Amino acid sequence: MEQSGKHVTLDAEPNDVELLGEIDRLIATAETRIELQHKYLRTLASDFEGSMKAIADPDEMTSALVALKKQRAQIVRWEREQIIAALGRG
Repeated sequence: MEQSGKHVTLDAEPNDVELLGEIDRLIATAETRIELQHKYLRTLASDFEGSMKAIADPDEMTSALVALKKQRAQIVRWEREQIIAALGRG
């Protein structure tokens, strides 16, 4: 974008793009593992100890997934703020 003869780059840094891509992959993997764990839980035999572990695993993965999604949203929000600030200075 041209403003006052200055060029403002709106593209994210390559490392930021790679970081967001990695976070997206982690989110997708966690969502898939949670779904598989839920399927496993539904088909699990009457083994009580195994059942308790199967119940706890999705809860832990879900907590980690929520944290990843929050971190990703913070990164995206920070990048947008940086772009807006750069446009304001331009």
